[in-house]
Amino acid sequence: MPAVRGVLARPRLQAALDAARVLVLVAPAGYGKTTALAGSMAGSTHAWLTLDADDGDPQVLAAGLALAAEGLPGGAAVAELLDAGASPRRVAARLADVLDACGGLLVLDEAQHLGGAPVSDVLRELLGGGLPGVNAGRLALLARVPPALPELARLEAAGEVVRLGAAELAFTRQEVGELLRAAGLNPSGPELRLAHVVTEGWPIAVRFLGQAVAQGRVRLAEMADLDGGEAQLGTLFTYLAREVLGPLEPALRELLTRGSVFEELTPELAREVLGEPDGDRLLEALSGGTFLTRAGEAVYRAHPLLRAHLRAGLPRDEVQRLAARGAAYFERMGRPRRALEAHLLSGNVGRAAALLSGHGTGWLAQGRTGLIERSLGRLPRAAWTPELHALAGDALRLSSRYAEALGEYARATPLLRALGQIQVALDTVQPDATWAALEVAGTLAPDPAPVQRMRAENLLNAGRLAEALALEPELARGARFALRSGALEQARALADAAARGEAGGTRAAQNHREGLLLASFVAALQGEAQAAAGYAHAGLAEGERLESPFVCGLALARLGHARLTAGDTEGAAAAYEDALARAQDVAGRLRVEPLMGLAALAGRAGDPARARTLKAEALAQVNGDGYMTALLHLAAALGVQEAGDLDGPGLSAAFEAFHACGDAFGLACVALARFAADGSDSQAAAQAAVRYPFLLARHSLFSPLPHPSGRARLLARLAQLHPDVCADLAPAARELGYADMPHPDETPGFGVQVSVLGRVAVTRSHEDRPREWGRARARDLLALLAVHPEGVAREVAQEALFPGAEPGVGERNFRVTLHALGQVLEEGAASGTFLERGEWLRLRCGPDLHVDLHAARRVLDAPTGDPGRLETLLALPGRVADSDLDAMQHEARHHATRLPEALVAEADCALLAGQPLRAVRAAERALDLDPAHEPAAHALMRAWHARGNAAAAHRVYTRLQADLADLGLSPLPETRALAENGR
Repeated sequence: MPAVRGVLARPRLQAALDAARVLVLVAPAGYGKTTALAGSMAGSTHAWLTLDADDGDPQVLAAGLALAAEGLPGGAAVAELLDAGASPRRVAARLADVLDACGGLLVLDEAQHLGGAPVSDVLRELLGGGLPGVNAGRLALLARVPPALPELARLEAAGEVVRLGAAELAFTRQEVGELLRAAGLNPSGPELRLAHVVTEGWPIAVRFLGQAVAQGRVRLAEMADLDGGEAQLGTLFTYLAREVLGPLEPALRELLTRGSVFEELTPELAREVLGEPDGDRLLEALSGGTFLTRAGEAVYRAHPLLRAHLRAGLPRDEVQRLAARGAAYFERMGRPRRALEAHLLSGNVGRAAALLSGHGTGWLAQGRTGLIERSLGRLPRAAWTPELHALAGDALRLSSRYAEALGEYARATPLLRALGQIQVALDTVQPDATWAALEVAGTLAPDPAPVQRMRAENLLNAGRLAEALALEPELARGARFALRSGALEQARALADAAARGEAGGTRAAQNHREGLLLASFVAALQGEAQAAAGYAHAGLAEGERLESPFVCGLALARLGHARLTAGDTEGAAAAYEDALARAQDVAGRLRVEPLMGLAALAGRAGDPARARTLKAEALAQVNGDGYMTALLHLAAALGVQEAGDLDGPGLSAAFEAFHACGDAFGLACVALARFAADGSDSQAAAQAAVRYPFLLARHSLFSPLPHPSGRARLLARLAQLHPDVCADLAPAARELGYADMPHPDETPGFGVQVSVLGRVAVTRSHEDRPREWGRARARDLLALLAVHPEGVAREVAQEALFPGAEPGVGERNFRVTLHALGQVLEEGAASGTFLERGEWLRLRCGPDLHVDLHAARRVLDAPTGDPGRLETLLALPGRVADSDLDAMQHEARHHATRLPEALVAEADCALLAGQPLRAVRAAERALDLDPAHEPAAHALMRAWHARGNAAAAHRVYTRLQADLADLGLSPLPETRALAENGR
């Protein structure tokens, strides 16, 4: 195998490589075919043969295959067969057997040399006769052009061939960033975007670019415009000129060189602008990936680096002449964007400025911020009109560069200046900063309708919903109006619909209006943490795609809300801190939500002073947003209340702000929080629970209590106080795990977790550490009851704990032990809530009492392959707590047997599903629990063979052999066979 250095881990490629029986990797020079494959094969069993033109001879090919096979287990047999005078076809068949036996991979590099009838028999044998389902090892074919191999047809139809090309091998923006950072660079977001756009992810170009930047020969920021004069390319293209252009015939090279003035080429452009009547034939001859790629029907394009290199060889006046002709052509064709680029290249500044003024706003709406910034950068500032300053402000605003945007708006006309200031304030939700500019715009605008819509949105941002609706009734159909008025179901539906229309589309960032981010916030309010996190992650990806720091920062804040809703306080704090860091150089308003989350966390941690400080810092940034003001007061008050204190002024401030906004949901949250705090205004709390039952059924971002047992007690109290709403609240009780509405005495207000796996312990939801045991035998009694969920007769339990004791002594000791267990379980709850006493003793498991052993039994009894079963099995402790009780010792032996067996069954299931890595995880865990578990070793060896890693499989066998030897045993014959040949 060729030696490779600096290989970048690429999981998306690795997954495709692992899944292929036959891999066909086709891409032009410099796309890293060899590096990608060689980097994925470290430690695996493989043979590598690089072909040349001579390998079109079957005898030469057979000799090369025999030489490549020498490194395989049993590979010497291939050379022996060749030396004995066997035909090339038989040599290939033997190599296929060797590959199948060892689970190996054969790589044939430069496979374009395989085409043709002479070697078809050899290739067919390597492919197992070309029949689907036939074992013949794995084969990878690497080529610069698609090899003509009809032998692949049947395998491809059966789904056994995976094809990867330049699109898959090209680096993503994230991978470009990883490679540049590996070179010691720390590119900013815009620089990373430029590096990806300029190279289009071409691996050789990315690597050369990284080296050039690291050595100071190229500055990323100055490579933004490859069409605008001298580009800092230097020696970056020596490789390109040699590898790509060297073999090109003169007519094709001339068309490619003169056509480099334009981003796209068509036969018509070649004819009318370049004067090439035979353009269609020549362009087709150049297409195929090395020189030109197809960008549509009869539309071709070259890599931007290739274009820049070619154009650098043209005389300046020739470039301007061709560009002027192209600009006229594009204007006739009604293609203003292409005409703009050509005018800029030709030096026609006036016409370029006119096109920018006329079309720039529309291009920005399509998300073409980079086009505007690049085009404006090529116009002399002296040629900028006030309209172009406003356009520059719009581009900067959409890039979240608000201070710079306001500077450009200041150079625009009075109306455009006011409109720009309004839009910045609307985008960053700063109502108080908008009113003055709205007055100016309302005076100057020839059409009052757009200004009226802006005023209505600002009223919505200020929390003045009725006034906003009076100005603009259409606002009622928007997700933000629904959210701020408390219609959460409608808000969620509208946000979902908006998100479907936004994701992946060509558009400008919408900041706080992004559908994904609105849906994330609503899901967190509804207590759907997983959905909220999914929306937030998707919103973050969309923000990165749109290159919007504002969207990325807000997405991180929404991710914090999702994690807080899920109870992951550490993860929430990390997301909030990341969001604050992103907001630092963007807008103060972007700091509000992460500060809100951190204030809630500070309150929960018992630090009300810090909670107040963080809330005050956030309030200083809301700039007239009444709705956000209300949320800040509510979040901080709930955090303090969760720690056991009461923030009455905070709840009162939240109530007043929500009432002014008209937000029914916020008022419901305050009502439930007040009832949870001191039992006040139960009628309002009951109505709040009826309208928003999820506030008690689930842990919402603004639920009155975090634990379901506490919320269940609130629910039961409300149902007792207001029987008329009992039926309406019954679904919430069922979601909390109760078959019927519980009585308050049946809801302790806290949850209890009983652990028997690993060690016996009792943990309560409102306490930081396991409970102390009053008597050691109370722990044994709890373990005995946990092992017998159906219960135990009192005399049986007494005899198990105090065998052989005198009746009076045993009874007295047992009574004391039973009382001690009741104290551990039920302190603060009614007697009998968790422990059934009398002649029959039993743990009363339910929504408020959970036993880990019972959960383990359920997952062990679940069918193999059930979704989530393997992950749960992997997390289970491997042993039952030590005990001298016979029942516990029996349970320990049973658990120690069943858990490895279940893991092996999951490993076998994963292998059948073609998921060897999943099988490895399951089998390795089984062997961790029982190193001499032979079925687990079988599964793990099969999984490693499926991965093509015979060495790892052999290591498993060696370890098993040693562990069995310690027990005086040896592996079964089938185990030895599996280690030796993979089956």
